[in-house]
Amino acid sequence: MNALVLGLAFTLTAPAPKETPKEVPKIEGEWTVESFDGDGEKGPDGSVIFVFTESKVSVKEGKRDKAEEASYTVDLKKKPATIDIRPGRPGGKDEIVLGIIEVTGDVMKLCFTKEGGERPTEFKGNKDKRTAMLTLKRVKPEK
Repeated sequence: MNALVLGLAFTLTAPAPKETPKEVPKIEGEWTVESFDGDGEKGPDGSVIFVFTESKVSVKEGKRDKAEEASYTVDLKKKPATIDIRPGRPGGKDEIVLGIIEVTGDVMKLCFTKEGGERPTEFKGNKDKRTAMLTLKRVKPEK
């Protein structure tokens, strides 16, 4: 009887199995724009490339000679994950573009409000709110 009670006590007080921590998605790398939804502008034709490093993003548009660069910070633990982009354009002092981001495998959703608007709360473009929604696909390195 004592062994049964002791065994039951250990079972009830044993810690629950720990959940396997989810892998934090990686955004570093080269991404191409698959689709664009937003502010009434025509979407890119697939020739726009985003390159994310640890703290910088550069955007290269097909015919432009020079990529635009910006710094960014991201919090992938928030729901939805947030991204703050600092373009660093001349005359654009302290400009911060607020957005949300989601990475699932090799697909990234990036939604942001242009010109200092509020952070979007859903992944959807909206012309009236000046919100743009991009779907990007990771560019696989050639083997």
